[in-house]
Amino acid sequence: MKPFYQKSGITLYNADCRDVAKFVKCDFILTDPPYPDYLADEYGYFPPMFLNDFGCRQLVFWSAKAEFPLDYTAIHIWRKTGAGVASMYERIFERNGNKNYMVFSGQPISNDFNAQVGRDVFYGHKSQKPIVMLRNLITKFVPAGAVIFDPFSGSGSTLAAARDLGYQAVGCEVSEKWCSVSVERLAQQSLFTLPNKACSGRLDSPAIQSSFTAEGNPPAKVSGAKRRR
Repeated sequence: MKPFYQKSGITLYNADCRDVAKFVKCDFILTDPPYPDYLADEYGYFPPMFLNDFGCRQLVFWSAKAEFPLDYTAIHIWRKTGAGVASMYERIFERNGNKNYMVFSGQPISNDFNAQVGRDVFYGHKSQKPIVMLRNLITKFVPAGAVIFDPFSGSGSTLAAARDLGYQAVGCEVSEKWCSVSVERLAQQSLFTLPNKACSGRLDSPAIQSSFTAEGNPPAKVSGAKRRR
């Protein structure tokens, strides 16, 4: 399958994620699939059971109310900051990982004003996740040198966060519109600046570790990369 975009360690496919999942190799999954109780008709909800084919560690964003259809080891919370949010929190299910429960705070990116407050840019996607929080999650959970897979990449937030921190990443998005938005976004210079020139952006960089905070103790570092079964 030919990539829609491939440059500087970032690969994007305009395809059904279930087809891409058959051949992609990754060490970590960070994704935000469509929820069954939010714009399901627009985003084409289906239970993401194909994630069971991957034995690697996973972080999966999910609704605050709908039942999560997969097994998990921990539930983390995205506590939404700012006024006028429709839901005060969402859950982030950790799979094949530790049992530490953590809380992450972040400004929802639902319009240009909220994006500016959250040091982000709004690209029009109704479920866009804060890139600052995604960088935080990658920094805390993903080991150096890991390949990140986002099978529901949307406007490319996970891909942009991975690029900013120096990780390789593979994204998949069924909508050509959002693939095009992602490519335009990846072509732009990042607003993110690493703390100093000596910082690699990897998990094992002391400078990057001190740049983010979460309300809880970070889980232990994953030992070794886990490939798809």
